[in-house]
Amino acid sequence: MNWRNRADLEYKYVLHIPLAKYVDGTLIHQNIDEILDELYDELCDNGYDVFYMSKVKGRYGSNVYDQLLITIFTSAESENVAEIFGNWFSKNNDVLCQKEFAYEYCGKLTVVKLDLKENKS
Repeated sequence: MNWRNRADLEYKYVLHIPLAKYVDGTLIHQNIDEILDELYDELCDNGYDVFYMSKVKGRYGSNVYDQLLITIFTSAESENVAEIFGNWFSKNNDVLCQKEFAYEYCGKLTVVKLDLKENKS
């Protein structure tokens, strides 16, 4: 094995995608496969064609819900992943119905509050 032909991917993003929404105080699980395909395509179109997905349980206050975590490693610092995710989330928030979204970058969690115009719930 030739260890000189390796890539060090030291920058890590984790995108947090809720798989449920609240409507009138009721938690509703949702299938968002169609809009997730848009995110996957956008990531691949920008060179992020290898990523890992994990379905996990999240807890916010007293509410427990499913969420999808997408982990992407890159070899260079880039704000592009966060920009792609933020644009996708804002564009699809009429389906997602969230007040904010979150992503991790190199161990730091960023929570972005969405404009009320973007959150139609």
